Amino acid sequence: MKKLKLIALMCFAMASFSNISAQSTTDKKATINSTDKKLEKITHKDIDYYIIDGIWYAKINKRFVLRQAPKGARLKKLPNGTELVTMGGIKYHKLNGIFYKKLKNGEYEVSRP
Repeated sequence: MKKLKLIALMCFAMASFSNISAQSTTDKKATINSTDKKLEKITHKDIDYYIIDGIWYAKINKRFVLRQAPKGARLKKLPNGTELVTMGGIKYHKLNGIFYKKLKNGEYEVSRP
């Protein structure tokens, strides 16, 4: 019985060590570091959204959580990397599946063509 406990303990220790090694080699770019990312804060219907590299987030419990861009939200400036597309005769700026329509006052509005 002592040998079985010793073998189980050694297996557990080896598994723990391999997990530690695997974690130390993961890519650290998967997390958002606010020091190297430029974010834009947008408030729409009393909810604060943050746009980081053209992707929309909401801040919940001190963490950025991925959110769908709300239709009708307005931006003063487009995120970098948009492309101009025409659908149904209307020009849109598109990035990451989000369509922005230019308004007469120079702002951009999240639209669904």
